[in-house]
Amino acid sequence: MKSTKSLLALLVTVLLTGGILIFADSQLRPIIDAAGGSEDKAVLESLFEGQTEFTPVEFTDETGLVKKAYEAGDAGYAYIIENQGYADVITFALAFDKDGNITGYEMINLNDTDGIGTQVTDDAFVSSVVGKTSTDAFATISGATVSSKAVVDGIDAAKAIYNETMGIVDDGTAEPAEPAEPSVQPIEFGAKIPLYREVSESKAGIITDTVEEGDLVTYTVEVAGYAKQEGYGDTPNILKIVVNKEDQTIQSVEVLEANDTPNLGTKIEHPDFLAQFEGLSYADEATEVDAISAATVSSESVVNAVLAAIEESK
Repeated sequence: MKSTKSLLALLVTVLLTGGILIFADSQLRPIIDAAGGSEDKAVLESLFEGQTEFTPVEFTDETGLVKKAYEAGDAGYAYIIENQGYADVITFALAFDKDGNITGYEMINLNDTDGIGTQVTDDAFVSSVVGKTSTDAFATISGATVSSKAVVDGIDAAKAIYNETMGIVDDGTAEPAEPAEPSVQPIEFGAKIPLYREVSESKAGIITDTVEEGDLVTYTVEVAGYAKQEGYGDTPNILKIVVNKEDQTIQSVEVLEANDTPNLGTKIEHPDFLAQFEGLSYADEATEVDAISAATVSSESVVNAVLAAIEESK
């Protein structure tokens, strides 16, 4: 009898507790939801101008990239997205109107490499996203693949949720638009490199092709850059150098292949570095050029290739 009374008491306690919890949840849920919305309100208001009310909505996301979803009244839907970038988690928001158009893209957290991963906030990339639709495909940025792929994968996850909500069928056949062109970031120059100087055989440029057109001669030159000199690889840098033999000037220098450290030694491709060779007279043996700061060996490899072309033209 005593055990029966104990069981009944326990049952009553469980029912009362459950009822209290259900009641508490019903009362607190709007407050909890509102608190979640307020946390993101600033970015949501930037996505939907003039909109102040945002309702959290439930969703299913197999990728786990979409963390929150909001309905912005008749204006559309917004999604808070997180994905691992190159150096840190990238967090951003994406907005759709109710006609399937992407109307907003706001970066919330981005700690990837300045000038490289941060290109996902540049106008070129933003314009490749905003104005597209929920059935369009998106391309990554050459040279910033990890960061831009993290964003594109997040966009695709948000698209899938939005399309399911709106009953839009995406057959997946859309071709991505042309990739956003990487931004050309300024470079810093360091030490001066004399054009004429002693160069060891292992560092000297090797002429692999020569094409003459009047006074102009185009040389294809292979030269050991930082990676090959330091034993990190066997592939040389390859350049195309045009020389005017008549007036002893360099017409242009083009890097066909840069096989040194990505985003450091490969800065020898930068137009500001190569521009200093255009019209440069090699009649003056005191001629110097500027090395790229922190990429001196790679810069010297270009000068070595130019010197090989000059010596071949004499």
